[in-house]
Amino acid sequence: MTDLEKNGWVSIFKSNDSVDVDLKKSKLAAAGIEANLFDHQDSMLTTLNSTKLSVSLYVHKDDEAKALDIIQNN
Repeated sequence: MTDLEKNGWVSIFKSNDSVDVDLKKSKLAAAGIEANLFDHQDSMLTTLNSTKLSVSLYVHKDDEAKALDIIQNN
């Protein structure tokens, strides 16, 4: 469990494409929804093996339904 999850944030999207996640974050910001990225690619583990790790997009649990609607339908 990440610190974000402990503080009422939920992961709504994951991808290996950080640009895609960033675009979705921008769409949410335009709709007034605060979102945070948790980038597993920043981890030192990527230098130790060839595993491509994901980037997760988090929103506050109160915004989850609206955020999911925005990223799935826009």
